[in-house]
Amino acid sequence: MFNQLSLFARSFALGVLLGAVSLPAAAADSQADELAQLKMQLNQSVEMIRALAARVHELEAKQGREAAGSATAAAAAPAPQAPPATPVDAQRLDSVEQKVNQIETDNATRHGDDTGLPMHGFADIGVGTHNPFFPGSKGFDLDNLDFYLTPRLGGKFLALFELNFEVDREGSVGVDIERGQLGYQFSDEATLWIGRFHTPYGFVNTALHHGIWINDALRRPQFLMFEDQGGILPAHTVGAWLTGAKRGDGGKVLYDVYIGNGQQIIDGEIDMRSAGNDHGKPIYGGRAGYQWTAGAAEGLTLGVHAFDSKIDDNQVPQGMTEVRVYGGYAVYDTDRWEHMAEVYFFDNLDTYPNTGGHHSKAYYAQFGYRAPWIIPYVRYERTLLDQTDQFFNQQATGMSYYRTAAGLRYDFNLKTAFKFEVAKTHYTDRIVGQFNEVLADVAIRF
Repeated sequence: MFNQLSLFARSFALGVLLGAVSLPAAAADSQADELAQLKMQLNQSVEMIRALAARVHELEAKQGREAAGSATAAAAAPAPQAPPATPVDAQRLDSVEQKVNQIETDNATRHGDDTGLPMHGFADIGVGTHNPFFPGSKGFDLDNLDFYLTPRLGGKFLALFELNFEVDREGSVGVDIERGQLGYQFSDEATLWIGRFHTPYGFVNTALHHGIWINDALRRPQFLMFEDQGGILPAHTVGAWLTGAKRGDGGKVLYDVYIGNGQQIIDGEIDMRSAGNDHGKPIYGGRAGYQWTAGAAEGLTLGVHAFDSKIDDNQVPQGMTEVRVYGGYAVYDTDRWEHMAEVYFFDNLDTYPNTGGHHSKAYYAQFGYRAPWIIPYVRYERTLLDQTDQFFNQQATGMSYYRTAAGLRYDFNLKTAFKFEVAKTHYTDRIVGQFNEVLADVAIRF
């Protein structure tokens, strides 16, 4: 009897659970309300199951006590056994359980396919003897309010849009679409993007983007800053980009191939020509690397990169330079260490006016230690830029320098970080001199 009662309790509870799960799926207008109701009713069903199970256990215990008090009768005539559950009952119970599991899976899948506009963001506020982006300013500074939107397009189609509210040298707030990418993922080994993306050279430019919170250091190396923050390389490209990774035992091969609009230097800054260019000369290049994912070298990535572009300016008469860049990078990133280094070689050719070839280089090395409560780091940067090369001569920040810096990062929680850096910068041509910096920043993500 009590075994049958136990079976009935399970069947009744699962029936209630089935009704609680399936009813909102048919009646709710809003998926968010439906999910909330499902959770509430599922919790109620679980409590009912527990109550029924407790009652069955109590009755079975009572039966045992009564049987122990009637030893003589039990010896003369064995207590009749409750009939076991029939195969039909067991099949019915299994069917109910399968339906519950199927409905839960369908609801989770339907919720995951919801067409919405997921949005995340970053922001930071700093103070220092110099602004980390614009050394001519000091005091408190409001930097970026950066939004990341990742619309769900369904299937293998991808999308990423980055909307950045940033403060310029004069303190005015401007809005820029830093990235606008539509993609198609053929497989883990190949994804094709079109639109505006971070040019895939080196490591920093694609790994440490506009969200300052992402980087352990307070800032990127100066020559690798974005175009409107003093960088000397085309950090953005508008075009097409094929990227992927081929996995193997103990590591994976990484690759990038891209082509896009050739950039232009406008009023001392590189512009990526988001609306198209008028000289028809593209930028094209690639990057290849190998990342160890197991063994003694786990966390190490080594790679090479190169690109070529004809970049003109808005001067009168207009000049044009074929910018040819190649180099390499090394990254060692583990739970304890964060080391990175990059080198860039420039073999530029001034095509108009024809002043011949020019050779320059730039590099940096940064070493960090991830302690349990703080991340200290040191960095050295160096550029040796030929000032007769009109590509550098036309840029407001195209001078040579070297910088030593040391800093730390402290995370208040998973979304808020405090950063501090002291640095000394020496300019060695065009502007000769040095200045010291003490910088602090609070960065958040949301």
